[in-house]
Amino acid sequence: MNFQEKCSNCGGPKNEGATFCGNCGKPFEEPKNQEENQSFEPASEQPSMTPSPQPQSQEERKYVAWEDRENKGFFDALWETWKESVFSPDEFYSKLPYRGGIGGPLLYAIIVGWVGIAISQIIGMMFSAAWMGMLSPYIDNAEIFMGGGMQMFGAFTNIILAPVLIVIVLFFLAGIYHLLLLIFGWAERDFEATFRALAYAEGPIIFSIIPLCGGLVGGIWSIVMGIFGIKHMQKTTGGKAALVYFLPMALCCCLVLILVFIFGTALLSLFQEMMNTGEIYY
Repeated sequence: MNFQEKCSNCGGPKNEGATFCGNCGKPFEEPKNQEENQSFEPASEQPSMTPSPQPQSQEERKYVAWEDRENKGFFDALWETWKESVFSPDEFYSKLPYRGGIGGPLLYAIIVGWVGIAISQIIGMMFSAAWMGMLSPYIDNAEIFMGGGMQMFGAFTNIILAPVLIVIVLFFLAGIYHLLLLIFGWAERDFEATFRALAYAEGPIIFSIIPLCGGLVGGIWSIVMGIFGIKHMQKTTGGKAALVYFLPMALCCCLVLILVFIFGTALLSLFQEMMNTGEIYY
């Protein structure tokens, strides 16, 4: 159906089916429909009804090398992740995806934790052997052999059981911390986010290879990293994350003190009773 009723040049009437004006001879122009006008009009004059592509969300831009190890290479990804997480934890956790599975973080924690424990045990055996060698003129050889054998057995046991213990401790702590987050109403994301935060906080454990103070430094820095991790992964404040992290420790200390008090009171009562019955004489 033709919608033009008059000639745009002279204003003469347009006969149905005619392609030229019978008055001036100018060809009629077929009007473009609304969709065609919108598609050919400049964007500055008529905005497109198609929504513009949204910028990539913040979570889609998150990236850690370890979870891209297929492209970066296993050891390069491991080293880059360890270096960034340990020395720039705030920046690292701000880029850590909230999802992506727990298998990758768990594998990272096992590797880093096991390497730290294994090397520290070997170094400990070496120091112990050197110390016993210095004391050998003053100690019976049988005692040296027995002591060295027991220490070697304990060290190899720790090395073998370390991966299992790391898995158990990670799941246990992540469960405790996430439960506290749920109780306080601070859990913005699920258990996976909490677990990923703790798994990547295992990096400083490798400092235990440093004799004497390495284990202490690594443990403290691992706690700091865990607080950073919970803060970012659960979208909470540093103070709330620290409270969640230290509350179980405080409860354990209180429980130990209560048990010590009960045990000490029982021993004191037993001692007084023995004195009253005359079983203890001065």
